[in-house]
Amino acid sequence: MKIGGFIASILLCISWQASSATVSPISDALCRNMTQAGVMDNTAPVQCQRLRQVTFNYVDFDGKRYNNGHLIVLDAVAPYVGHIFDSLFSAKFPINKAVTIEHYQGDDDRSMTDNNTSAFNYRSISGQRSLSLHAYGLAIDINPVQNPFVEFSKANTATFKPQAGIKYANRMKYRFGKTEREGMAEEVIELFAKNGFQYWGGFWDTPIDYQHFQVSRDMANLMIAMNSQQASMFFKHYVDWYQSCSRFYPQAHSQHKFNDYVEYLKDKLEVSSLSQAYARSPSRIIQAIQVDSVRSAICVKR
Repeated sequence: MKIGGFIASILLCISWQASSATVSPISDALCRNMTQAGVMDNTAPVQCQRLRQVTFNYVDFDGKRYNNGHLIVLDAVAPYVGHIFDSLFSAKFPINKAVTIEHYQGDDDRSMTDNNTSAFNYRSISGQRSLSLHAYGLAIDINPVQNPFVEFSKANTATFKPQAGIKYANRMKYRFGKTEREGMAEEVIELFAKNGFQYWGGFWDTPIDYQHFQVSRDMANLMIAMNSQQASMFFKHYVDWYQSCSRFYPQAHSQHKFNDYVEYLKDKLEVSSLSQAYARSPSRIIQAIQVDSVRSAICVKR
């Protein structure tokens, strides 16, 4: 290899690793656009002041690099979301595109059909009245075509959304006699989990939502009841808890058999809901948020 080519390859490698996502507040103009598009409303559980836009680099399925990936998430989780997508970029994990949901007028079906990676959207769960965790800025959908939403009728008929996702009903990355498939969520479950998004829709029985990563609902209600500083402190402890448990109990971690930090705090405080307990006594919950030594009695599920 020529010296120039060698140096160029080194610089290319450095450029892949040096990607750094940025986090910025939601501007008044963007908030107005979100409202006009039906993505935001004054009845939404999270308003623009508590949301952040994460801008990141990504590589698409043709290997082309972009610097204009955008997701909108809750303020407390934004740095961790930035880290997730920096890691995906460094690993050359492909993302088809990532534009905020107002480009589709809040229409999740249109966004999925366009194979768009997205986060915040003030909407209900598909086919239900209760709010989606997207309405809290605490859920992320990646590559919906490669990771479709699959729901089942009473006659056990499966429907794939988007329809192109039926090509990925078989979830194997490597298949005999076929080319390797990229962009599937199974590869990044651990990356999302160690950055606070422990709950993957691929774990569900019905529907199965391969594209979807989120926190628990009790956790979401707690974080929006807190102020930004409190929520950031809590989420850091949540992430630290997961990483400690996975390090000290690798077998339980590999089998998804340990409690998350919310469940630990509920057991410690003897409450059934952390968000409800916070509503009754914020100081009690804040005082309980601390790093404890990890013991199997509290870390590993029985």
